[in-house]
Amino acid sequence: MINIDDYRLAWQVYLGVGSLAMLVWFWLLRRISSVFLRYWLLFAALAFLFIPGRHPAEPELLVPGSASAVLSLMTEGIESAMSTLILLAAGQVLALILAIATATMLASGQKAPAPAKTAAKSSKSKPYSGRKEPSL
Repeated sequence: MINIDDYRLAWQVYLGVGSLAMLVWFWLLRRISSVFLRYWLLFAALAFLFIPGRHPAEPELLVPGSASAVLSLMTEGIESAMSTLILLAAGQVLALILAIATATMLASGQKAPAPAKTAAKSSKSKPYSGRKEPSL
């Protein structure tokens, strides 16, 4: 049996390191131009890292779901890991739904660009670029 203080310390360390990993992941995702893809990858990583699951040897203890699924799959087979895998899959579906909702809310919150002001000159004239041409 594991000591409860060690159990709490392990979770604190895991949550701290997971938070740092999510911060680095968010920093890397800023480079992706697609808003939907950026939020989907962010929410999917959150779900994968932080969904808890039962420990295969001691069911009263919670461990990270990804680790629980791998341990159950390797020691007891697919039948034992199926509950955690379903929970992880539901987390990924929830991440997809949250990404769609966030992307649509952000898209609806953006204002349409203002129409460009047209010059009163004829249509054959070139638009002013701010550059002064040299004269001969």
